[in-house]
Amino acid sequence: MGEHDDTRTSAVHDESVGSMGRRRFVNTLLGLGFGALSASLLSADDVQAAGRDEVPVVYGLTRDEESGELRPRRKTVPADWYDDFRSALAAHRNLEVIGREDVASSAVAPGEYGGRNASIRVEITTEEARGEVPETVEQTPVEVRRVEATDARQNRSPGSAAEVGEFLDGDSSKATRGDGVPGSVAVASDDLYGTLAPAMRDPTDGSRYFATANHVFGGTGNEGKPLYLLDGGRTEIGTVRSGYPKSDMVCARPKGGYEPLARIREESPGRVLGQFTKVGLADLKAAGERLEKIGVKTGHTTGKIQAVDGFTCAYGAICKQGQLKWGQQSGFSDGDSGSVNYHPDPDNPEAGVLVGGFNNARTWWPGENYIWGTAAHHVTAKHGFTF
Repeated sequence: MGEHDDTRTSAVHDESVGSMGRRRFVNTLLGLGFGALSASLLSADDVQAAGRDEVPVVYGLTRDEESGELRPRRKTVPADWYDDFRSALAAHRNLEVIGREDVASSAVAPGEYGGRNASIRVEITTEEARGEVPETVEQTPVEVRRVEATDARQNRSPGSAAEVGEFLDGDSSKATRGDGVPGSVAVASDDLYGTLAPAMRDPTDGSRYFATANHVFGGTGNEGKPLYLLDGGRTEIGTVRSGYPKSDMVCARPKGGYEPLARIREESPGRVLGQFTKVGLADLKAAGERLEKIGVKTGHTTGKIQAVDGFTCAYGAICKQGQLKWGQQSGFSDGDSGSVNYHPDPDNPEAGVLVGGFNNARTWWPGENYIWGTAAHHVTAKHGFTF
């Protein structure tokens, strides 16, 4: 395991950041433990505006409507809290039991403002594994919980995609057909249905794509398959450009004049302005703020963030990184996969929302109770797409 990092980000206030060149400023922040994103997007003015016991961070990314350029959203947080959180992230990366067959998942539970510190939460499937998990990693406490054994779960669904016939024959509300298609409406492959995410953008050219959970289309090799809007029938609105099983996301090129909209249906305000960073999600957790979602089956639900930076092998053949855990399992059901969780824009809540990530599954084993899915910041880091 790695050595504990005693660097304090508050030491940035001892530096003459106002007279530094850009490269030296960025290297100084990196050397003090600031994340790469914050180091690249913060300025000397941001540092100088923070109190001695505070540090600036980038909590979100939004998109300029005219230029399409991504812009950082900044705020100050307590330096001690930030140091505790980044230490927990580093400890999680160095947790040597991750990836073991009898470890179902692990994640970081960010600390609270004025409350408990960050911890690492590990789910194990055998009692023997408990002795292999350390009580602390680099001074970060590790909480271990036993969950149902893997082989007993393999044939049970966590509440993911559902068969199209169930939707077409059921009482679910039908999506409104139109040239512009918002997130949170019902979409489908040939056999399964889920929930559409708001528009995703390719930063290389600004193109907008439809997106939903990859498992709505099955496993791999989904390129070229049709994406249907379930609007009382089946309307083809796109074809799959690429699928990302490890992130459980699929992107589809629009066709037939249909346009992916950066908004969420039936939400007010429903405009999607951008997305939260990892530290932005941790900040929401620390402040006790809630996330929301609108899925095809369970509708509008809310819940608190439980953990970030998750790694899970609890379902399917592919282990997934960058998972966000939030809410309760009752807030998610078959057909909700592909929906996103979101929170009003902290800077201007009346203008719109920022996305936390996708919702891909729920717990179905004793002892745990949450919704999980791939965080938006992980999708951006791995594949480039942004909300």
